[in-house]
Amino acid sequence: MSGLQDNESVATNRVQQYAESSTAGYDSLLRILPIGAFVIDGNRKIETFNPAAGDLLGYDAGAAPGHNCAEFFGCSYCGPSCAAAVARETERAQLGFPAQLTSQEGRQRSVLMDAVPLGSGRVAVLLRDVTDAERLRHALREKWVFHGIVCVSASTKEIVDRVRDVAPYDSTVLVLGESGTGKELVGRAIHAESPRAGRPFVAVNCSAYSENLLESELFGHVRGSFTGAERDRQGRFELANGGTVFLDEIGEISPKIQVKLLRVLQEREIERVGDNRSRPVDLRIVAATNRDLARDVREGRFREDLYYRLNVFTLELPPLRERSEDVPALADHFLAKLAERTGKEVHGFSGDVLDAFLHHGWPGNVRELENVVESALVRARGPKITLADLPESFRAEIVPAVSAEDRIRTALERTGGCVTRAARLLGVHRTTLWRQMREAGVRREDFLVG
Repeated sequence: MSGLQDNESVATNRVQQYAESSTAGYDSLLRILPIGAFVIDGNRKIETFNPAAGDLLGYDAGAAPGHNCAEFFGCSYCGPSCAAAVARETERAQLGFPAQLTSQEGRQRSVLMDAVPLGSGRVAVLLRDVTDAERLRHALREKWVFHGIVCVSASTKEIVDRVRDVAPYDSTVLVLGESGTGKELVGRAIHAESPRAGRPFVAVNCSAYSENLLESELFGHVRGSFTGAERDRQGRFELANGGTVFLDEIGEISPKIQVKLLRVLQEREIERVGDNRSRPVDLRIVAATNRDLARDVREGRFREDLYYRLNVFTLELPPLRERSEDVPALADHFLAKLAERTGKEVHGFSGDVLDAFLHHGWPGNVRELENVVESALVRARGPKITLADLPESFRAEIVPAVSAEDRIRTALERTGGCVTRAARLLGVHRTTLWRQMREAGVRREDFLVG
């Protein structure tokens, strides 16, 4: 594999060298390259199409010249942010742009595109076939996702192992963790791995209701039990009969509800509001909280007997800041899921974005990461998420994490010294970037294309 990558790197360097010196002979060079390559003119018409590209996509190399590249390839990513368009505009090579091309047989081929400007609007495009690598990556992604739980770090793998241990039994489970750590996801995984998997999974956020509404929501009510109760109504416990009830924010329930819940756990019976008849229920309870229930017991805010009934088997989820190994995999998982849902062709993150993710404290944990990725996907105009795509509030928080000088230099390198485009890439005003350049001692002249 490393030998193939070396060949590809050499091929790109050779094309760049030819482009920098002269356009003479580049078509002969492309024909003998070991990887797919073609040349397009300023109108995006194909001039040269080498045999390796023909083999990759199942086309006769001689049939391509004269065709519009977008129509010929059926590329998943075509427009002003295409690697070839950016290379033509900036007159700088653009390396490693991911794209999907359609072969003559209609099959999708995953490629990385290197685009090298040749002058006079012409661009040479090199295609590195990564179809098999993408399939392997997808297979690995499926392997480390367990019922939606991304498990790369040792701590998350341990949680998954404990979920597998407890799932086959009806033991009550108490899931502890900060807000956004994925407590409901763990509850759903326990249900999915249990003998009750074919029965309902019913989730209730206990903090979302007043005491009276929560009592009716959980236990149901009979007609006339309170104003507005015009008919009998089943509660969540009855609706989940045979399945699992997930009680989120269990630490927020009132003493009255605590007493009624204790009876459910002890007797597996419920009474609807306004009724005097007990009804049996067959269900498993998984409860979750971000509170310290043991402390609440000591301070008299939570019943001790209920706490011990809930605390049969405890799972404590670590915050995201303590399992940084999961961050890139989680970001990739969310991006793939959201891209599929929205249909946007965005396939990864720039290195500075991943660096920012790894240095962020994630007070909102996994939920915050997913929201940041979704916001960035909506903003993204290229095949990769860049710093400019991240929400402004998040960018403001990550400024100390990545050197200002490094960010500025990277943006100017990518835009060939164009301050306006670099400012757009960084998500700041042009005058702000000029000031930052002066403060960092960065000179525009060092990045201009000769």
